[in-house]
Amino acid sequence: MKIYYGWYVVAVAMLFQAVTFGLGSYAFTFWVEHWMREFGAGRGDVMWATTVFTIALGVMGPAAGWAFDRVSMRVLICLGGVAYAAGLALISVSTALWQIVAIYAVLLGLGFTLAGSLGGQALAAKWFRGKRGLAIGIVSLGSSIGGAVLPLLVTVLAREFDWRTAHQILAAFAALAIIPPAWLIIRNSPEAAGIEPDPESALSRQASADGLHRDWSYADILRERTFWLIVVGILPPALAFAGFMANLRPYAADVGIPPALSASLMSVVAIAMVASKLTVGTLSDRVDLRYVYWGTSIPLMVAMAIMISLPSYPVMLVVAAFAGFTGGSHMALLGAMVGARFGAASFGKVAGLLMPFLTVSALGAVISGWVFDAFQSYDPALEFYIGGTLVAAAGMFFLPTRKRGTS
Repeated sequence: MKIYYGWYVVAVAMLFQAVTFGLGSYAFTFWVEHWMREFGAGRGDVMWATTVFTIALGVMGPAAGWAFDRVSMRVLICLGGVAYAAGLALISVSTALWQIVAIYAVLLGLGFTLAGSLGGQALAAKWFRGKRGLAIGIVSLGSSIGGAVLPLLVTVLAREFDWRTAHQILAAFAALAIIPPAWLIIRNSPEAAGIEPDPESALSRQASADGLHRDWSYADILRERTFWLIVVGILPPALAFAGFMANLRPYAADVGIPPALSASLMSVVAIAMVASKLTVGTLSDRVDLRYVYWGTSIPLMVAMAIMISLPSYPVMLVVAAFAGFTGGSHMALLGAMVGARFGAASFGKVAGLLMPFLTVSALGAVISGWVFDAFQSYDPALEFYIGGTLVAAAGMFFLPTRKRGTS
């Protein structure tokens, strides 16, 4: 049986997300102690790199989303690969912490915006109709695969080389892994490639009947209640997960967990994210998205509560699994919500417009770092994250069901 070409596009999208997420979001925590020693900085100071990185995604997101709906995605994603590799190379020759912060904001931010989750989910939305939720979930697996594999590579490089040489090696790896496959495989849509699109399902046909596949204007998007409910629902758990990820290694060191075992915690996070994305991808084509949201938010709150007790390594494995399950599920759930409510024609525009509102999640890394510097404990931050996620879960009661087709 002939394989639908869209699945090859999905595979490449998984690959470039694995690289950008694995070397950025997941591996960042393993450089914190190196940069603290090198530049005489505190944890909160170093966390500004990942914070401005996420803020840059929000600033660049609307323009990138607009471009994904109108410009060759192959060109844009390859440009992202060039920017990302160049950023890693320049980090290796940085002589001050502010330079690393600037590189994260500009080059890594641009690379991640074009060759990260926004580009991958836009490709899946444009190539699939009836199986859009599943395709978005599978594309999102790339970040988890990168998180499972690349932190192990990073710890080996950090052990065998100094951090500057390690970044030079990673820059070459990123360029080779992203640019050639993207250029050879990616096309904007089935129509652009002259391929029959996958069949629509009953739900996607209903969405078309409700006018959800029209070209939404920015004014209409901002007037849409569902848009704001998505922001309120995704932001608090994203804030908590950002704080967890960026501070995982320092937190693990505080409870006596060595670096090698910290890498295994990150791998557990990534594996849990794989399971959650497959779960959400499957359910989002069949189940009320509110129920999916509630079912995937509880593990994060449990993880935060357990961390307050300063658990041992075996218990931290459970914490990592719970946090990873929520973090991964909400990445896929965001794309499913946008695709179900706004359709494929404006997916890039809507997803890009969400980015500025979600950049507040970047403060999770800094909040956790500052709270620790001030109180020598992460407990106040963890309690704040639990409360925020509870508020977001309550807000999901007002999310319109897909069957209604209106807000």
